[in-house]
Amino acid sequence: MGPTDVTFTPRLLNTHVTALSAKENFVFVGEGQYCHAHDVARGRQVASTQVFRAAVVHGLRVQLSPGPGDFSWLLLVYGQKSLAVLLFHAAQEKFFVLMEEGCVEDWIVDAGLEKDLSHVVVATSHNSLLRCEISDLTECCRNLSEQTSDRESGCSVPGQSHMSLNERQSPPGTQDSKTTRMLSVLHTSGRNGKLSVVARADCVERCVLFCGHLVMMSGVWESAVMMAGTMALQVMLWGPWGARNSGGNALPLHCLLGHQGSIFSVTFCSSQGLIATTSDDRSLRVWEVRHEASTLPITNPEEEREYWRSATITEKLACYGHRARVWRSLILPSWFVSVGEDSLVCVWEHSGALAASWRAHDGASIWSVAACEDPSDRLITGGGDGSVKSWCLSTVTPVSAESMSELPWSDVPPSADRGLEECVLPSKDCSGVISDPVSYDITPSSSTVACDIPESHELFEDSPPGIPALKEEPSSVMITIDFPRCISLVGDSMILVITNNGKLYSHKPETSWRLEYEDERLKNYAILETSPDSRHVAVGSLSGTVVVLKVAEGRSVRAEVEAVGSSGKVFALQWLAVDCILVLGTAGLMTTWEIQTQDKDNTSAAVAVGTHHLPVTMHRWLCAVYVLPTTTPTEPKHLICGDRAGSLHLYTLHEAKAQDSLRGVHGRNGVTSLLCGQGGVVYSSGRDGYVRSLRVCEGRLLPLTVTRVTGANWISKLITVQGKLLAVCFHGVKLKLWNVEEEQTLLEVECGGAHRSWDLHVCRARGWLVCAFLKDGLPYTFSTSITDKLLPLIRPPFNTQETSALRVFLQQRGETVFVTGGEDTTLRLHALQHKGQRQTLGVQRSHLSGVRALCLVEGTNSTQSDDGSVWLVSAGGRAEFKVWQCSVKECPDLARNSTCDSCFCELCAHSQGFKHSMESDSSSFRLPNVTFREVGSHMLRTGCHKTWKSQHLTLDPETRYMGATAFWVSSSQALIALASSDGLLRVFFFLCESERLREACAAECGSCVLAVARLKVAAGTILVTCSTRGQVTFWNYQAVVDWSQRHAASEDLSYTLPQPPQPQKLTCVSAHQSGVNALDFCHNTDDPSCITMATGGDDNKLSVWEIVVKEGVELTVSHQCSVFGHASQVSGLNWLSRNYLLSASIDQRLIVWNLCCRKDGDHQIDPEMLCRGSRQDKASEEPQVLTPVGSCFTGVPDVKGITVTDGYNTKNGGLKTHVLDKRIFVYGMGFQIFDVSVGSS
Repeated sequence: MGPTDVTFTPRLLNTHVTALSAKENFVFVGEGQYCHAHDVARGRQVASTQVFRAAVVHGLRVQLSPGPGDFSWLLLVYGQKSLAVLLFHAAQEKFFVLMEEGCVEDWIVDAGLEKDLSHVVVATSHNSLLRCEISDLTECCRNLSEQTSDRESGCSVPGQSHMSLNERQSPPGTQDSKTTRMLSVLHTSGRNGKLSVVARADCVERCVLFCGHLVMMSGVWESAVMMAGTMALQVMLWGPWGARNSGGNALPLHCLLGHQGSIFSVTFCSSQGLIATTSDDRSLRVWEVRHEASTLPITNPEEEREYWRSATITEKLACYGHRARVWRSLILPSWFVSVGEDSLVCVWEHSGALAASWRAHDGASIWSVAACEDPSDRLITGGGDGSVKSWCLSTVTPVSAESMSELPWSDVPPSADRGLEECVLPSKDCSGVISDPVSYDITPSSSTVACDIPESHELFEDSPPGIPALKEEPSSVMITIDFPRCISLVGDSMILVITNNGKLYSHKPETSWRLEYEDERLKNYAILETSPDSRHVAVGSLSGTVVVLKVAEGRSVRAEVEAVGSSGKVFALQWLAVDCILVLGTAGLMTTWEIQTQDKDNTSAAVAVGTHHLPVTMHRWLCAVYVLPTTTPTEPKHLICGDRAGSLHLYTLHEAKAQDSLRGVHGRNGVTSLLCGQGGVVYSSGRDGYVRSLRVCEGRLLPLTVTRVTGANWISKLITVQGKLLAVCFHGVKLKLWNVEEEQTLLEVECGGAHRSWDLHVCRARGWLVCAFLKDGLPYTFSTSITDKLLPLIRPPFNTQETSALRVFLQQRGETVFVTGGEDTTLRLHALQHKGQRQTLGVQRSHLSGVRALCLVEGTNSTQSDDGSVWLVSAGGRAEFKVWQCSVKECPDLARNSTCDSCFCELCAHSQGFKHSMESDSSSFRLPNVTFREVGSHMLRTGCHKTWKSQHLTLDPETRYMGATAFWVSSSQALIALASSDGLLRVFFFLCESERLREACAAECGSCVLAVARLKVAAGTILVTCSTRGQVTFWNYQAVVDWSQRHAASEDLSYTLPQPPQPQKLTCVSAHQSGVNALDFCHNTDDPSCITMATGGDDNKLSVWEIVVKEGVELTVSHQCSVFGHASQVSGLNWLSRNYLLSASIDQRLIVWNLCCRKDGDHQIDPEMLCRGSRQDKASEEPQVLTPVGSCFTGVPDVKGITVTDGYNTKNGGLKTHVLDKRIFVYGMGFQIFDVSVGSS
């Protein structure tokens, strides 16, 4: 076999976004070693290239290319000690590398190109300026622009789609030969070498800088100014042309004092003459550059030098609004923007007042911020969660509601500060028949005219004490006035109001109020509900009658049909479809009415098609929604109802009683809204501030996820807009629109509270949101744009803190579904396409502390074989672990399902529009339908709130689960082994049918257990633990498994089971000097009794061991070889095959090792014998040796581990034999995906 050839192909990187720059409709993103270009309007990536080999991109300077036309941008990219120059061609949406990575002697804090593009000025972290010579980029940019324009004009095909992402990432060799020859000279000028420094200037203050800003308004070195943020709590302005001391160091021109902490950023706006600085003291300070006479615009270096010499810089503002360190700031024409470690975006007025602030990246630091030029109100932020988000600054201006005027039901609107001059009141006789209206003259309270109004004591006759009696005045009534009772929206322009006198008024913007309908039965009580298609309006009354009104194409409203149910009050109305309505009457009787059209006379009739009974509660209150079948159209439809007691009830359409119920899931204040989502998932909301998702499965309601709405405890309605789930909430007197998926507030409007009548409508054609509500007896309305609040997500987020575990549980048809857990206490589901596109499927926030370990339950059980579900165990802090059931199904195309015709949900009604928008974006792909359900949970500290009543020993609450492994021991039981930080290996059994957990036993390991794994053998159950002492211990748990199977039938957990047997310790080996972080096994297919084990530890060493399994569970463990393979601790190991081992370390290197037999002459010293000072050379005793055959640098900092799956077939063109393709997931502070190919040349 020839030499081994290892190829690493990076597919995707998600880590800290450390640099941003926006130009027109493109935003350039610096992430790790890469630079990406994204379309802001569509939110998709259009180009990407690797800029540096190992350095991280910290800054971007973008300017127009000197070529003809404005179709390309020149990017100066710098980070650490490296910099490079790129050209982005906007028409082709492609990067060209003009100057490859070059290095300087010190850390770069800022850099800028001179206007002739022949030199670059570099600001370093030791307060120095370097002028470096580079090849002239002007001619190259012009020639490249001409070549690309000629190629477009000569080869463009109308209607041809854009090139794919892989073509944009193609190596330079795939470009046309002329362009390659043109760029070859520039490529070699800075390839992995130091840049040529032609001039240097040092400041007299030679301290370490945390930030710096280079200003070259004239574009030349001779007038450059360095704004240095020093550790001495000041900003120092100096230039290489300024005065110098005796040592030749430049003296400062200005010193800005005021900050009380280290300075992290400096920004300068020449057009406004403002400097913005951010600091460790949590403040944003703005400084004003003043001149006696105007010096702008600057045209030459001398004018720029005079600009700074004559300037007077004073502090203008000191803005405090952040809770942690402030990293970056922007100076905009109307605002100041600051972002920081607290994940807050603060927008300040130029007067220093805080205009708005919001939490942008779910608690992760915001490392970078940029503002778009077109549109000018677009703000871009990049965070530590790997996401890039866009925001609209126009939403900073608050939205206010306005009252409607010219009300027909009252000549003078009622208010607190003025009385009523005249109103017409109907008088009633004793029989209740309405007589002619009687006019009353009522003067304001401030008037001196006496009013003949009885006093309060005159309303009662003489009666026994404590029992007042009303006076007999048959001809008089209480002085009242007609007022609105409920309000509703019909579409986005028509408002309907029902008054207390049973009158229905309509209003449209182009006309005044109009009386549409009047009914005596609607007096004193009425409820109003508009159909989903805005063509019908249902009105419920006190008598139990429901009047259905039809809204014509113009503006007329007429009565179409009446539905008379049980005698009594109509408590609730709910449209189930465009022609079907659910009515709740007395005693919890729910009747479903269908509006049917007669073919003969084209009239309508209401037909009762079903009745159901709502369980008894204190208040009759419901909301309902149909649940569509998710697999076959033959499945029955279900009805889900939520009541005032916070319970959810499941009905079939032909049964009166509830089939299943979830009691009190939304607290005692009740359920407020139900919404049918994609794939049969139902979302519910309540007055407890939570949004829950559930699914109907085999006649049961299965809870899936729970999401808390921040800053609101009353959720009134759930809606979907542009495929995003939004919650309409109330907090105090404000209406709040909340994005459930991205967890951010979109809108806040003061409305008075949720107890009053209100309605909300989204006009998708115009992208507007319209709301109407009643307050102080007056109708109010407001409208605002919703499209600018639902901007596309440029890059999806990952874990906000470090990722501790990653597991893949599905790979099919080029798509991968995997789950991650991290220190942010969340579990996140992701879908990955084979080209590297990733989408977040969901976020689980169930853990109380960080998630440290994830493992799949290996093997199969009865449930898994039936529905293809996968079982997962997550464990972490607070000694808490959970069991999850995951199932992945195809998403039904609801738009093509004929059964959707009878139902109305926003997904069905607008699926065609969503489908069209997704197809127009080449970066989107079909997402799988994933159900992720928590089925079990356990914590060591059960804890009693009244601790004085329970005097018993409580386990350490700081115990943390460090590792986990699980596997099925029977068709209904799974063994879960957990490595604990308190030195115990705990074993639990999960009972699948009852979904319960049973604690079995705990084995003492002597020190913190870092990892646990299962050693698969033919007979017996063997667990392997790794500890902080460097020991690898083998345990026999077969007796514990047998004990569990004997008592598997006892489902009653209160029954005291006999004490389980203790596990048997088989053997223990000292593998490392300190903690063992990684462990993996490779089974020999030729000899099942021979197993190869690899371990990696904190001592930077990799060790290989051979395990021989004899009769029963007798083991023999022998050391094969060891090697110091990394510069830091080894955090991940995985066997690619029998001979190839992959290792990962905190030093951010991935190395492929070849395990082969030792040949004569190979010499390797055992590190253990070196540490012990032994003179014996034990290297000759090692039968095998590890040899590195390939390595790669990963952009993920603080690597926590790796996960390896089977890769996809690649075309090697016959150049390799014995090709091994694998896909590698590297996770830590972010994650990265590689495709590795190992073969022989």
